[in-house]
Amino acid sequence: MKMEREYIRIKKPSPIPNFVPLLKKLDDDFWKKWIFYHLLTFYKNFNSIELKDKIENERKKLFPRVEREIAKFLRNNLNADREFGYHFTAFGENTNDEDIEGNYDVTIHSTNWKSKDFHFECKNLDGSKDLISKYVYYNTYKKDPNNEYVFDGGVFRYFNRKYAQKLNFGGMIGFVLKGDIPNAKYKIITKLNEKFNTTPNGDLLRVIDNSLEQNNFTFDSYHSRLSSEFVIHHLLFDFSITRSVQTSLFSTQ
Repeated sequence: MKMEREYIRIKKPSPIPNFVPLLKKLDDDFWKKWIFYHLLTFYKNFNSIELKDKIENERKKLFPRVEREIAKFLRNNLNADREFGYHFTAFGENTNDEDIEGNYDVTIHSTNWKSKDFHFECKNLDGSKDLISKYVYYNTYKKDPNNEYVFDGGVFRYFNRKYAQKLNFGGMIGFVLKGDIPNAKYKIITKLNEKFNTTPNGDLLRVIDNSLEQNNFTFDSYHSRLSSEFVIHHLLFDFSITRSVQTSLFSTQ
């Protein structure tokens, strides 16, 4: 069942014009506001019972991929929304084989947005140091051909020449499966203050808290990248099974 989470603040952006030449003149901020609107709308109305079932079924597999299953759930919900589909498409794996990973977990595309894409890297969070590191930056302890350690991490991929190289923005979506959002946010921002091995690429310049409609599960981090600023928009979605299901059941009483 779907339910509305009233604490989530959403403001509908200015209407999207129907005239194609006008569409081509709209700036990045205009399109980003609409994408945030659809992401917040999804989060406000997603079906907790359906997501719980998907997570539990995935965890029964020999090699569970909960993160990928949730990302697929998010993309499918966006694409099923008629208003979203009129201007946008959400896609993920860039292959025809679901067993092969693509480059981005969620990419939102609009042909009218100067053919730009908004890329989102998705990571599970459970309060542990290990998943915070994977969200931001960690040492894989593998070595490259030069015998140097290879580093990885969701945020780090925007600064090691993997992600969004032709853009000045990107996105991170944290799936909070255990713990709480304020604690996860604090740990992420603390980790962001550490220097990457690509310094000064990726150095944290500042953080804007509650950046999307003053929702406390959002923040923006601004970083140095190739002598310019790069912003990452962070959304932390509470998908903890117990809390989500209890809320859904309470709404039916």
